[in-house]
Amino acid sequence: MTKATKGGLNEEPAAGSPPREAMAPTTRIPKSVLTTDKIVEAARELFAQQSYANSTLDDVAKRAGFTKGAVYYYFKDKESLLLEVLNRIAARSIETTIRMVDEQPDAARKLETFVQCQTRWAGKYPGDLAVMIYMSVEAAYTSPEVRARVMRFYDRLALTLERIIDAGKKSGEFSSPQATRDIALYLQAVHDGNMMIWFRSGTDPKIGHRLTKATMAGFMQAVNNPHR
Repeated sequence: MTKATKGGLNEEPAAGSPPREAMAPTTRIPKSVLTTDKIVEAARELFAQQSYANSTLDDVAKRAGFTKGAVYYYFKDKESLLLEVLNRIAARSIETTIRMVDEQPDAARKLETFVQCQTRWAGKYPGDLAVMIYMSVEAAYTSPEVRARVMRFYDRLALTLERIIDAGKKSGEFSSPQATRDIALYLQAVHDGNMMIWFRSGTDPKIGHRLTKATMAGFMQAVNNPHR
């Protein structure tokens, strides 16, 4: 008989108890959720590779391994599928960044965390970045709802930067006399431009590392340079 360890993983169940396997909780993901996830991921991959405009629901269905009718069962049209793709990208990118930024104790650390979170997101999900690059161009030719969703993505980035800059000015960490909104606009331009350069490099890790350092240096100079 195996010696039981009090309160430990080796403790044997009491006589008459069901097997350990039967006692272990099980979590089953509904088939509908798995199907939806597969469709959304297939759409994200296609939109990243050939853009939203050049993808069809037939393409998505084929990539996901379902019929077109199955795709229509979960999404009424291609636009509703795009909106779900954008929702998930925003959760991975914007929501994660804001949460991590808000956990930092000072403005300088918040700004550094902003850069780190955004570069980690792009490095882990380059397809997300590709979708947003394409949609930055294509949004002008889509519905008002899609345009608003894309703009909201970038507006939240800008507002997060503005909050950080205002906090830094208030605490004395940042010394630039330039208007907060102008600084944030410049930082967003640096952020977006460097993301584009990295993507154009074929997501080269070495280029990504250099651009991350350059982004951080540029951000700190912008918030502290009184002559900019």
